[in-house]
Amino acid sequence: MAIGNRREITTQAILGTLATVLLFWGLTEKYLWQDEANTAVLATNLLTFGKPLAYDGVNLVTLDFFLLEDAESVGERTHDPKAAVDYYVRRGDFKPDTAWKWHPWGQFLVAAAGLKLLGHDTLGARAPFALAGLATVLLFYRLVRRCCDSWQIATISAFLLVANAYWILHARQCRYYSLSSLLLVLTLMAYLRWQEGAHWGAAAFVASGWCWFQVDYGTIWPVFGVLFLDSLLARRRGFRATLLTGAALAAAMAPFLYYYELWGRNMIPARDRLDIFWMNLFNTNEYVAPLLLVLVALVWLQYRWRFLKVPERHTIAIACAIPLALLPWVALATPDAFLRYVIMAAPLGSLLGGWFLVRVFPARFAWMAGVGALAMIATPWLSLPVRVLVPADDRYEAKYWWRPELSMLANEIFGSRPDPNRLTVEWLRRNAAPSDEILIDYEDLPLEFYLPNPIRGGIAAFRAEDDAKTPPRFAVIRRSVEFVHRPVYEREIGRYRWAEAPVKIPDIIWGNNPDPMMWDNYPAEMKYLFLARRVDERGQ
Repeated sequence: MAIGNRREITTQAILGTLATVLLFWGLTEKYLWQDEANTAVLATNLLTFGKPLAYDGVNLVTLDFFLLEDAESVGERTHDPKAAVDYYVRRGDFKPDTAWKWHPWGQFLVAAAGLKLLGHDTLGARAPFALAGLATVLLFYRLVRRCCDSWQIATISAFLLVANAYWILHARQCRYYSLSSLLLVLTLMAYLRWQEGAHWGAAAFVASGWCWFQVDYGTIWPVFGVLFLDSLLARRRGFRATLLTGAALAAAMAPFLYYYELWGRNMIPARDRLDIFWMNLFNTNEYVAPLLLVLVALVWLQYRWRFLKVPERHTIAIACAIPLALLPWVALATPDAFLRYVIMAAPLGSLLGGWFLVRVFPARFAWMAGVGALAMIATPWLSLPVRVLVPADDRYEAKYWWRPELSMLANEIFGSRPDPNRLTVEWLRRNAAPSDEILIDYEDLPLEFYLPNPIRGGIAAFRAEDDAKTPPRFAVIRRSVEFVHRPVYEREIGRYRWAEAPVKIPDIIWGNNPDPMMWDNYPAEMKYLFLARRVDERGQ
């Protein structure tokens, strides 16, 4: 075997091993949190009914966004299941047959495959997405190796991606995040084949783009805009070929655009659009692609343009353009500035880091690229010049000399942070009969996934006061959660006598939320959620 081949195989084996450990170690230790359980419950219903139905006749899944809730009409919905279902059909959460339409069905199909093959548990829900994260790392290495024709750039870029703490945390989730990153990489690979005139290159690009749309129809549009603009400017395929390929992709997506009713979406922003812009700027600069790196890479690309091979210079130009295009897109098209909306682009930031570090240093100083990569992994220094421009209220706590998220990643994977969802589910499994009704104000979907019980409540307050036949036997109340119909739960708790469970479960807003904002919700003095059994007239 040639030395070069041994080096390539060894590098990919090390990358695959490291990524496997970070993606799979302790994957089942913490239970699904609300957003993950949304995917898992709808995947379960897909297996049962052939569609991801939001209502299975007992439990209900709704859009988890309290600003869309109508507080004045909530009293009409807390007693009558049909009234609640009709309300959310009119609001647009799902179709009249309760088939979910707020997200494309790709992630539900992937989760359903995991649940079918591995079992209805945490591993079955998360494993397919962790596998997608692993595939992303390996294919990303091959993409960079091919477009830049450099083992060193591919190696450093892939290691930068694996060392991105928040990308790893998102890739471990039962949610579309890792699938979106994987399909971004596949779409770029297919795009390069198409631009090079490879056989079936255009078909591969249309197919990968269509699959990506079926997973994440929110963030694809600015990326498609960048790719088609590059194709027109490069003039390698010609205007007609570019137009025909774009038309084929549009035609393939059109029926689903109609089914999901994307034109009728009306998301009330959770904060001012300018604040969303600044927070997204902070997230992108801090955790995806430092904007100073993007600008420096653009300057260096312009300086070296005529000396670089065509695939390399166009790939780097695209990698610079996509994060910049996502900045205004997220601010205008999303209800908030969650990192999840841009984390799929983390491979591009890693590519820019690896490319610049290798190309800027002469070959005899190649070791300096490795030192620079370690500095990028351990410190946020490249992010600091732009970070200081973001108003203090629109950024999370971040250090100046090191990346605290690395220790968070280690604690999340190898530590033993108490998980409120697991503790709650395990206690209810031991103490509740399958027919006992459980009232919960938030994180209701994990209970729907793990337990056979009828679950009432959630942000929708579904059947929260439907006590004519069967009052709730158990109650789970997070006092830390403000975005629920609080008076409804206060009335229902005050209607009965309760005996609190002899357990101490942390009262934090979210369970295993991978977003940076989650880490602000562990107070120094921990309070505990209200978990109780209803006491009947006999005191039992």
